[in-house]
Amino acid sequence: MPICPSCLYEYQEGIETCSDCGVKLVDHLPRKIEQELNEEFVPLHTLPGQVYAEMVKEALEQAGIPCMIKTDVLSSSLLVAANAPGNESRIFVKKRDQKQAQEILHTMMDHI
Repeated sequence: MPICPSCLYEYQEGIETCSDCGVKLVDHLPRKIEQELNEEFVPLHTLPGQVYAEMVKEALEQAGIPCMIKTDVLSSSLLVAANAPGNESRIFVKKRDQKQAQEILHTMMDHI
């Protein structure tokens, strides 16, 4: 199945160029991209709510650090306010970026 090496979108057979990126599709991703996709995400820190998590996520992404947020099941409910007590969100980063991400996180949280 052809795949875009830029946005990683998969296409049906017979399509040769990514409609979003304009990049020529490939049959297999380069080894480096495959390794990055399979790289392990590790927990960075638990934050007191989605708002803080989104702030940290934005700072990490601006630094070029891929990350994701996982919010506990209770706080993802529409019935719970975004910053209610017990509402926690956890940031995950790639293992290779963990040290740099921790430095950014500590710099941000020292001001709060």
